[in-house]
Amino acid sequence: MTGFLRTFPGMLPMQLGVEGELWVFLISCITGGILGLCYQVLRILRVVLPHFRWAVFTEDLLFGLFCGMCYFLLFSYYSLTMRWFIAFGMGAVAIIVHMTAGRLLLKAVRRTDRTLKELLAKTAKRIRRKFV
Repeated sequence: MTGFLRTFPGMLPMQLGVEGELWVFLISCITGGILGLCYQVLRILRVVLPHFRWAVFTEDLLFGLFCGMCYFLLFSYYSLTMRWFIAFGMGAVAIIVHMTAGRLLLKAVRRTDRTLKELLAKTAKRIRRKFV
């Protein structure tokens, strides 16, 4: 038994069968979606709190290493061989999340952030006029 996947008689331990590979592909798609949402959180933090270029580079490097670790854990847990469909599932869903929900969410955050900054600037001007 490999995780929750069954190995059938006559199968080598690294063979998963079609059903097992579909489960692993589904798990890789879910993992890719979660990683895509985590990257959107990083992008939102960059909008709300401006970063230096070296900080953005460091965040992206650490996130890339984290994604590589997730890929390594998935393929090592299920088959001990590198499976390209795991990388494809993770990457494709992360890109889909980035292009759909990520863009909408980032647009809403930028609009809200701009509105709040304008409101705070107007309030600060009013307070300054009263005391100066």
